[in-house]
Amino acid sequence: MRQLSLHVSALNDAEYDLFTTGLSDLVLLNDFDTHGVHDDAYYERVSVGVREVRAWLRGRYPYILAADIDSVSL
Repeated sequence: MRQLSLHVSALNDAEYDLFTTGLSDLVLLNDFDTHGVHDDAYYERVSVGVREVRAWLRGRYPYILAADIDSVSL
C-alpha cells in the first residue's frame, strides 16, 4: 500500500489555510516545530502518524464518533 499524501498545490486558498493550521497544530503537539512560520517545502516534508491524527481529531472534533475516528487507517 502506498503512503497517503496531499500536495499543497492541490488546495485552494481557504483549504490551504485550514490544512496548514491543522498540520501546524499536529506538529506542535509532537514538538517538531521550532521556527514558527514555514513555507510549502516545510509542509511537504512533514510526516504525521495515524495515531497522532486520531488523537488530534478527537480533541478538535468531539462530535465525531470515536469509532469513526478509529476506523481511519493507512
